[in-house]
This record gives sequence, structure tokens and C-alpha cells, in this order.
Amino acid sequence: MNNQTEPRGVRHIAIAGGGTSGWMTAAMLARTIPRDVCQITVIEPPGPRGIGVGEASIPSLVSLLKRFQADEAEMMRACEGTYKLAIRFLDWIDAGSDHWHPFGVCGAKIDGRDLFPWWMAQRQRGEAVLPYHEYSLHYHACIHGRGPHFAQGASPIAETQSYAFHFNAEALAGWLRQVALTAGVREVHGAVESAVRNESGDVEMVHVTQGQTVTADFFIDCSGFRSILMNETLQDPFQSWNQNLLCDRAVAWKIPGGARIPPFTVSKALQAGWMWQIPLIEHTGLGYVYSSQFITEETAWDQFQQAVPELDLSKATPRFLKMRVGRQSSFWKHNVLAVGLSAGFLEPLESTGIHLSQVGIELFLQLFSLRGEFSASRDYYNSAMAKLYDDVRDFVQMHYWLSQRDDTPFWKAARNAALSSALTQRLQLYDETGMFDVLQREAFPDTSYYHILAGSRRLPKRAPLFAMAATTDMVQHVLDSITVQNHHALAQLAPHESARGIQAWRRSA
Repeated sequence: MNNQTEPRGVRHIAIAGGGTSGWMTAAMLARTIPRDVCQITVIEPPGPRGIGVGEASIPSLVSLLKRFQADEAEMMRACEGTYKLAIRFLDWIDAGSDHWHPFGVCGAKIDGRDLFPWWMAQRQRGEAVLPYHEYSLHYHACIHGRGPHFAQGASPIAETQSYAFHFNAEALAGWLRQVALTAGVREVHGAVESAVRNESGDVEMVHVTQGQTVTADFFIDCSGFRSILMNETLQDPFQSWNQNLLCDRAVAWKIPGGARIPPFTVSKALQAGWMWQIPLIEHTGLGYVYSSQFITEETAWDQFQQAVPELDLSKATPRFLKMRVGRQSSFWKHNVLAVGLSAGFLEPLESTGIHLSQVGIELFLQLFSLRGEFSASRDYYNSAMAKLYDDVRDFVQMHYWLSQRDDTPFWKAARNAALSSALTQRLQLYDETGMFDVLQREAFPDTSYYHILAGSRRLPKRAPLFAMAATTDMVQHVLDSITVQNHHALAQLAPHESARGIQAWRRSA
């Protein structure tokens, strides 16, 4: 018999902050931890749960809906959601350039590898091949205004869950709140003002507005850029990425949408950053992400209006946002976990914000113990999340490094910003062999890198030997077969506007 006293364990988890990250965290925890074992409380501050002008995700959100056993169409109806199959980049390489980042497998895998090496081998032999992205079914679906689902049966896109969503972020947070409350999460209204630590350094209580206090065994910081628990209370150092990613401001607006809803996000390069266009059911979200080192708010608003001359924004009241670009040194410290903006942030070029929160909570749930013993788990979590955030930073920065623009001081500086050693090594390997280190933990698959690099006109010096060893006829047969299969699949994909969630929204409106 072991007569040692058992640790009290974790019987109450408090989440400091609501919004998309806070309520998603609460819902995921409540779906995993029995409510009679551990109480979960969200401290919801007053005010809106998001800016509501349109946000986007990457395909991991589909798996979250499956985890919640949620109806996809119902979520879309509640959040003014539309489908997203790709990102279209305009003017990024130079004026008039147009390249794509579609989701999913490009065409097909050969021997478990991406199509790109074999495509490159055919190109190196002088064979006539289509641009790499044109072997993607997702690309053709975007061009023809199709959604991810067949009218009847399961499409290749749906089977691989390689699609994502556009949505009203404030509405998504509200939808997640209902999922969490239904699962037994408790809600406290008020903003966290300060925290109290015990002798061991753990947070034991937070002070909330109007004289309230919340005591818990474990805290999750979803307080936004302020990072009130991780940064302010625990004094965990913040690592700024301003030397890598120059954009630190945004101005956002929304306009009425049209009858046609494109199933992709548009990113258009401007003088000191880039502008997003996110199509919702009834609106189109617009925003300009820019660097305050190079232009003022007034100039940013002027450039934003010039980018959409068809709109009269003279009487509009712009909403300006400041962005804290970088990440915390720790994501889990003492009994505090940072999620969402409290953990880190980089510009929304590749729509990774919700993904990073989701992955963070999924990994936490794999490692967390209600017994309160998590020293080794905490170390592993911090290492894994740091690698993930750094990989995403590198992938986003690569877009700027690939640009050939030199028409403004911003683009000159962005192109010449310092690269991490990991990204430098990865690009050198690609330049020399056309391959990536497949053993590394990836935020994005090889296919994503190939789309951005090939679309930016940066091709490797040679194709790998294993691809060159395949006969020309065999590779050409595969490429031709992909084209035929994409044509047949495209004919069966339902029009984007006919999606159940979109139709339900329009009927209710």
C-alpha cells in the first residue's frame, strides 16, 4: 500500500477570455473531460467576439466539426459560411502576376510522394506539361465556381477533407459558445483584470470586473494580444517577429456580397502589404494588412480605397487593428496554457490562426493529466508548439522572399528580411534537389510549398533521380489520366451556391 497523499488533481479549469479561441477550447475540453470530473468555466469579457468582416480557415476545421459531430450546413448557416478551396495571389510576384495555393493533393501521389518531382522531370525533358497547379482538382473547382461536394455521393475533396471555410468570426465564436454550453461549460461574464499566484508560482485565482473572483486548478489564457496570464502575470518573454514579418497593422471593412460566391480567398499585393477579399454569403470581407514602418493609418486607408475604386468608401468609418506579431517563449508555464492570440500571432496570409489554436488544444489533450502531474508533458508541448509556430512563420515569410517586386520601400525590405536557418536550409535543399526534408514536422505539406514556389516561378535546378528514372511515357500517362479524372470529377461537383448551408441562409434571409 502506498500511504503517500495523492495530489488533489485538476477539478476546475478556467478559461480567461472567450472569442473563437476561448470557446473552441472550452468545447474541445468539454467533449473530452467528463463534466462530473472537472468543471470548465469561460470568463467571457464584454463586447464583440470578433471583428465580423470575414475570416478563413484551413482544412483542419473540417476535422473539428467531425469531432463535435456537428452538421456542416448548420454551422455554415449560423456563421454566414462559404467554402474555401484555395487562395489566389494577385500581383505578389510582380504587377499582373497570378498564382494559386489550392488545398489537397495535387493530382495524385506516386509511390506515396507528391506529383511535383515527376512533373518536374517531364518539364526537364522538354515535354509539354500544364502548370503544376492545373493538375489540382481544387483549382479547377475554384475557376468553375464549384463546391467540395458531389451532388450525389462523396467527392475526392470531401473524402480527403481537403477543404475549408470562410465565415463571420464573431458568429463562429457564438456558434462554438453554444456547443460548449450544451456540453456543460459554465460561463462567467466579465473581463479578467489581474491574477493571484501561490507560493509555487502557479496562478490560483483571477480578479474579474465588478468585484468577482474565479479560483481554479488550471487556467487557459485566451485573453488576446494582452496575454494577461502568460505574459503579464507569469512574465513569460514575448519573441517579436517584426524583423521577419513586417506587417503589424490592418484596416478592415465589409461590403454587400454578390449573387456569385467564389470558393476561394483572394490576396492582392498593395504598396505596403496586401489586401484580402473573403466572400461570405451576404457580404464580402475586405482588409489591408500593412506595415506601420512605411505608411500611416491615413495613407493605408487611402491605398485601401484606391485598390477598390468601384466602391464609394468616402463616408465609411474604417476599423484599424494593431497586431502583436510573434510568439511567447513558452506556451505552457506552471498551471497556465496560452491559446490563440495570447500564445502568438502572425498575419492572416495563410489563415492559420484557428488552426494553431486547434492543434494546440488537441496536443494539450493528449498530454494533459487531471492528476496535475505534467512536468515532462509541459516541456514536450512547448518544444512541439514552438516548432509549429516557427514553421508557419517561415512559410508565410517565404511568400515575401519569393516576390520580385522592388517598386516600393516596403517590398524591398520585405524581400530582404532575415530568414531563419531552418527556412534557408529548406530552400537550399529544394533549389538543389526539388525535395524537402520529409522527416520534419510540417505546418504545411510539401504540396503547399510546391504550389507557392512553382507559382512564384522558382523551380529547382533538377528533378530527383528517382523521378528521372521513370519513363517519359509512364509519367505522361499519369499526367493525362489526372487531367481526365479531374474533368470527370468537376462535372459532378455541385455549384458552390447550391451548398445546403448557403441555401439555408438565403432562405432564412
